[in-house]
Amino acid sequence: MPQRHWRPFWNEGPHREPIAPRHENSCRDALLSRLRERLPPAADAQPEGRYAEDRRADVRVACGGFHVPIEVKKDSHRDLWSALHDQLIAHYAQDPATDGYGIYMVFRFGEGGPPPPDGPPPRSADELEARLAESLSAPEARRISVCVIDVSPPRPAAGTIGGADRRR
Repeated sequence: MPQRHWRPFWNEGPHREPIAPRHENSCRDALLSRLRERLPPAADAQPEGRYAEDRRADVRVACGGFHVPIEVKKDSHRDLWSALHDQLIAHYAQDPATDGYGIYMVFRFGEGGPPPPDGPPPRSADELEARLAESLSAPEARRISVCVIDVSPPRPAAGTIGGADRRR
């Protein structure tokens, strides 16, 4: 992800250096803003979509009566490893308007987060995505997508502070 794409997901210090990830709902809203720019006019994306049993997914994308729930988590969320099955599949994708489809979206801010139930912690966004996708059964994998978005800021180069050269 190019350098500027991480900014909407981070709180910044006085020199625009990343100091802490933003709240999960703020990250969801930043995603929604970008998603809406790319959807066709007939599609609609809204926060807090209501589904079966009055459950609310983080995002609802709808087009022509068909809905796709999107469950959003930060990589530091305590339910990172369980929400895919316990929330998205068990509740939101059960709504008749979804036909069993859904998306599990994770924002990866860098190292850390809750340990996986088995094995070492993932070292990259791609590895996190693969590990989550591997937890899906074959029928689930046909209807559920896992997407991990790496929003970690670039690491400062040697001799720089916050990515800006301070040697001049």
